[in-house]
Parts: sequence; C-alpha cells; structure tokens
Amino acid sequence: YSETGLHRGQLEMLIRRDLGTRLSRLLRYASTSGDKFYRYGIMMSEVEQIMACIRAFNDEDNYKMIGELPLYIEKSTSFDIRALAQVRDFSALLEVLAKTPYADLIRPFSVTNMEDFDYTACESVLRKYFYDQVMKIVDQEFSGKVKKEIREIFLTQIELDNITRIYRSKRYFNATPAQIKKVINPVYLRIPKRELEDMIDHCNAEEFMERLARSAYHNYLDSSNFAYIEYHAQSINYNLNKRHMMFSTNPDIVLIAYLVLSETEIQNVVDIIEGVRYGIPADKINRLLIY
Repeated sequence: YSETGLHRGQLEMLIRRDLGTRLSRLLRYASTSGDKFYRYGIMMSEVEQIMACIRAFNDEDNYKMIGELPLYIEKSTSFDIRALAQVRDFSALLEVLAKTPYADLIRPFSVTNMEDFDYTACESVLRKYFYDQVMKIVDQEFSGKVKKEIREIFLTQIELDNITRIYRSKRYFNATPAQIKKVINPVYLRIPKRELEDMIDHCNAEEFMERLARSAYHNYLDSSNFAYIEYHAQSINYNLNKRHMMFSTNPDIVLIAYLVLSETEIQNVVDIIEGVRYGIPADKINRLLIY
C-alpha cells in the first residue's frame, strides 16, 4: 500500500491482522475452551462484514476492504467472507448467508432502492442477535463471580451502545421516543429502565447528555466538555476495562479486557495517522484519543 493512497478501512484491516495473531497466541492461557467462548470475536467480525457489504452497495471502493480478514477468522466464519466482495444487491447477499441465521435476520430489510434501507434498524437486529449469542455462551461456560463480571462487561457494552443510539437518534434524526425504543436493546445495567425511558421520552439531545452526566456514569462524563457521543462511550468502556485489566486475577476477564483496550488502541492509531495525513493540528488530534 502507498502511504498517500491507504484507505482507512485498509489500515484498520492491517492492524487487526496483528491483533488476530496476538489473540491466537493468548488463547492458550484462557481457562475455558477458546473455540467455544472466543467465538464471539468471530461473530462480531461477521456482523461487521455484513454491514460493510451493505454499505458498499452504494460505494464501489468499500468492496476492496470486504473479505480481507486474518486467515484464522476466514477459516472459522459461518459463511464465505470472500464471497461478500462479489455481492452487489440484497438477493446476492441473502444467497451468501442462506445457511446462516443472518439471512432470516436481514431479509425483512431487503430493498431495491438503498435510499429506502433502514440501516439503523438492520444493524440493531444484527447486534442484538450477536449479544444474545454471547450471553448464551457466557451462561454455559462460566459460573459464580467470574460469570457475573463477564456478563457485566458485555452488558456495559450494550448499555453504552444504547446510549449512543439514543443520543444520535435525538441529535441527528429527530426520532420519536417510539422510534428510538425500537432500535435499542432492552438492557438496563447502571441506568434503571424507568430512568432511561424517562430520558428518551422527555429529553432532547442536550438534556439527555446532562442527565447522563448525573447518572451512574458521572465519573466519566462532563456535559460541559462534550466531544462526540462515540468518544464518550468508548472512553467509558476503555476505563472500566482498564480496571479489569489491572485488578482481575481471572485469565478470561483479563483477556476480554485486553481485547477492548486493543480495539481502543487501534482506533487511536487510525485517528493519529488520518489526522496527520489531513494536516489536523496535534492538539486537536490529541483530543480525539482515548487513554
């Protein structure tokens, strides 16, 4: 790849290949069967590739990134990842996914005109399926305190994803409370259901952030110093998992936390390289980084 022609997606793919190699080396230290529990990483990649394929229906350049995954992932996926690079419409996508649960999940969203495609709802359905499968595996593979802590890690991710969706729906799409409730996962960990629903029903985007800054996440948020919602969600996830990494003595919890921190590190590297490439001042780039 040339330095000036390297696409963001290609850059992330190269870095993720290295992460995949590190993960395969670390799995030997996990206390459970790596093939069983850590399949969640494969499922996450599958969902990301499906959504990337759908986005590429309107962007030919994106097909260059589809299917370029580490070899260990390609051998483990439930469908032919490389076949996605040949897909140009929903019927072809459904054909590739025919023998997987994903086909039935995305079939209701099939459209002939991509302007009519409900990307948010489709992604929500896929992510709900992913998290449901993760929780089933956690329930099967773990017990006691370790099970509780691992569930909390993933439930936190779901709740933060919900928070991001709620804010974006209010800020950019002027969505109604009913529309918002359809695209969030019904998980309530640090914010009780009644409180979150009240925030959805009665707050605009700015008021939502103010309420969030007074919630159980108050140690990680400052509504007066708001950057963008994804930054704050990632920052919260990073700091919570950093604590797990530092204080947990369970190898599975440490490994999950390590993967979360590695995802943040990848995002930081991509943001730095893109910032330098486009001549963004160093102080502005620094404000985007999570550490």
